[in-house]
Amino acid sequence: MKSPAGLLLSGIELDRANSIPLYRQLYLQIRKQILSGRIQGGVRLPSTRTLSKELSLSRITILNAFDQLIAEGFLASRTGAGTYVGTEWESRGIADDESQRQPPRLSDLSQSVLSLRSHHFQGVSYADWAPGSPTSFLPSHSTYDAFPQPVWKRLMNRHLHKPTKAMLGYGELQGLQALRTAIAEYVFDARGIDCSAEQVVIVSGAQQAFNLLGMLLLNPQDPVWMEDPGHIAARIALQAQGAQVVPLRIDDQGIDIQQGLAQCPDARLVFTTPSRQHPLGITMSYARRQALIDWAAHHQSWIIEDDCDSEFRYSGRLLPALYAMDQWARVIYVGTFSKVLFPSLRLGYVILPHSLIEPFCTLRAVMDRSPPTLLQAVTADFMCEGHFLGHIRRLRTLYQARQQALVEQLQQQLGGFFTITPVEAGMHLIAWLPPELDDDAIAKALARHNIHTYALSDYCLEHVLPPALLIGFAGTPENQAQERVEALAQALREMGYLQPAT
Repeated sequence: MKSPAGLLLSGIELDRANSIPLYRQLYLQIRKQILSGRIQGGVRLPSTRTLSKELSLSRITILNAFDQLIAEGFLASRTGAGTYVGTEWESRGIADDESQRQPPRLSDLSQSVLSLRSHHFQGVSYADWAPGSPTSFLPSHSTYDAFPQPVWKRLMNRHLHKPTKAMLGYGELQGLQALRTAIAEYVFDARGIDCSAEQVVIVSGAQQAFNLLGMLLLNPQDPVWMEDPGHIAARIALQAQGAQVVPLRIDDQGIDIQQGLAQCPDARLVFTTPSRQHPLGITMSYARRQALIDWAAHHQSWIIEDDCDSEFRYSGRLLPALYAMDQWARVIYVGTFSKVLFPSLRLGYVILPHSLIEPFCTLRAVMDRSPPTLLQAVTADFMCEGHFLGHIRRLRTLYQARQQALVEQLQQQLGGFFTITPVEAGMHLIAWLPPELDDDAIAKALARHNIHTYALSDYCLEHVLPPALLIGFAGTPENQAQERVEALAQALREMGYLQPAT
């Protein structure tokens, strides 16, 4: 039986004005693609009849090229089965220089080749974001073994068995109506936000929201208040639009608004994480929230509220979201499912004031379409049928227990080195270091020991805080806490920061 109908060979380019015969051009190009590995051994080529139609060549021309390739062993003809690429060429390593050349890295390209905004992304390593290490204390790494996969599979199969035109098409630009309605109901219940489904736009995670909002709201050189330390990727997204970042300190009530008023009262917008400041974990006070909203209303500025980790609160009640307190329609609320469900879902949402819905969606139409409708439909069912809230409650209990187990081990094994306070919310805690140490150097040295965490200084523009490491606890099961902290302590001993164990 014949295998499926071979390659397209769309890379073949024939010059009909060239003195080289067409069969010879075809022979040379197929030969080159086999030698370079672009066509792999064992692959079936299209029939001569198919190639004759696709390349606008006579079958005689194609047969002449194939005969030469078969004679040299590049191709093999199987009676009744078609023509296949020979396998003996795969290990020859005769690839041309072009195929061996490595693509240039961003740092290797001159600034004249790249846009002026590209320098904001240098130093950001996407390789560090993969959760491949068994000893990961990265704050963003959650647990995936607690996710209710049977429920998710059942809901997904429901839509896969009877796919509709709406499910297979481009989808609604703002996102699936059912999901936007479910989100509007959820944020009203959980965060006190009274909005309509029309104000909700589905995006591919919070990071896409930051990029789109920066493009929509900022002109080059516009000043932007940013928490310091603060959200790295959000800062880079806004800087890439030409914003001039004004770093504001964090005190025990949240972002220092008085510093912003003194340094730059007419900032175009402020980016803030009031529910759980990222990365310090401080909750913005009610008075500070009201002052921030009053400032935005008075100066006609915007507030981007990233409701970071608001689902994971282990004690006390959440203060209302900034969006819920805003009477002047100056707050834009950003939420995501990446941590509460799973990152590869790539679903987040933006809740917009009415005045921004149309311009945001117009920009969205140019930059991107809505995320896959199937995943939106499954998420909508997951929320509407009660699985979402149940999952959040289970994760809260699980993460609280994991934090307690990890803190106990850190205090027991490293209490003389780290200063640690349990947190009331979120997925990580701050491990303060002796003030004379370099947290960035320690984090990089730990990575060489295959133990991964982040330095607090990475989040800082103005380095006024003591050194510290961010220690994520959500991804460490209780029964592995001792083992992982032992690995951390051993690495610190080998690096010379701790005395050898007695």
